[in-house]
Amino acid sequence: MTKQQGLFFANAMTYLKSQFGYSNMCSWEKIRNKHISLPEKSKGEIDFEFIDKFLRELERARLRELEAYLVATGLNNYELTSADKTALDRLSALHWKPFPITEVFSIRNTHNILASNIKLGSGTTPYLCASAENNGICGYISYNDDLLEQGNCVFIGGKTFVVSYQKDDFFSNDSHNIALYLKNYAPTRLNQLSLVTCVKKSLGHKYTWGDSVSKAKINKDTIMLPVCADGETPDLATMEQIVAAVQKIVIADVAKYTARNLEATQQVIEAQEEPEVEQKITLIHPEYQPGFIPLYTLRAACGYFGEGRLPEEEGWIDASCLVFTPDPKRHFAVHAKGDSMLPKIKDGDICIFEWYNAGSRNGKIVLSQISEYDDAYDGRYTIKRYHSEKTVTDEGWQHSKVELQPLNPDFDPIELSEDDDVRTIGIFKCVL
Repeated sequence: MTKQQGLFFANAMTYLKSQFGYSNMCSWEKIRNKHISLPEKSKGEIDFEFIDKFLRELERARLRELEAYLVATGLNNYELTSADKTALDRLSALHWKPFPITEVFSIRNTHNILASNIKLGSGTTPYLCASAENNGICGYISYNDDLLEQGNCVFIGGKTFVVSYQKDDFFSNDSHNIALYLKNYAPTRLNQLSLVTCVKKSLGHKYTWGDSVSKAKINKDTIMLPVCADGETPDLATMEQIVAAVQKIVIADVAKYTARNLEATQQVIEAQEEPEVEQKITLIHPEYQPGFIPLYTLRAACGYFGEGRLPEEEGWIDASCLVFTPDPKRHFAVHAKGDSMLPKIKDGDICIFEWYNAGSRNGKIVLSQISEYDDAYDGRYTIKRYHSEKTVTDEGWQHSKVELQPLNPDFDPIELSEDDDVRTIGIFKCVL
């Protein structure tokens, strides 16, 4: 089953969700005689080829929509300006002080519109609840405008203390919910987003489901805000610039993902007419898909130091079958070479590693780089078990012996000296 087929089947089964719930749980016995609708060929067979092509075309259409959205909103301009860079540099040097929340905001309780009194999808006005999903929006409704709440505010889910920025006017499901409206400053999307974070970080630890926030309680609270050079005025301008810069950093990843994914999807579609070539592994070009981690071109020399290669991405490989959740920021894959780590690692195995930052390596299998000329391009790589012995002196402890040990007894360990330039790149997790 391909990814496209799996997605198609999952969507074909969603109609069953309405037939089951907590009081009537799903089981194989209950669904085994249910039917799902699938496209068919002329002879009544499932048309898997159509499913694959349809999902790829749909993905391309969605990516085109995302690309158009980025252009229409100006978010495709993600180059950091000098002002953006200055603001990010200032972040760690900002001075903060507590401000009474009543000095910063006007505080209102929202109206109470019960879910039983509304019909989702009946209009275009957001209907908010205290959920953290979808920015608190349960759906869109039409209702009595006398109960409409003014947008461009910081919204707090009263029972959950979920904090969000609400751009548009909205209806609220509970009078325990709170809307904060900025005083003495022109509210903008960016300064409101920064204030959402300040409110959440300043007060989130105080309120729980059993001790929920209220207007009377929050009126007595203070929130931490950065201050201008005078030490008294909230520096919302700098916070706004910081949020703008962070937005560009995030959007840059989205824009690059969109461009690369469009290219890769187009290549797949164009290749449909070409003869299929059997592949041992599945590689993809996009920056990220759930369950995929980067595969690097370096060939780790198990047994001897071969010519090192610059570790560039060969592609992305599906690691969703692992017993742990693969994280592309923490995990990566390389090809092993040689027999020195038999029987655990064989020649040609794809090994999963976690990037090494710090901590004990003793007794663990590691991917190491030894650079002959302190030049990454001449780096040499090996997979071995790290072994160290330490001695304690008056000045503390120091390594008395460090070895990179093979598991195969036919190979000798590599003993390292203080002069050896060795870098631990990753800690071995498993063979894929």
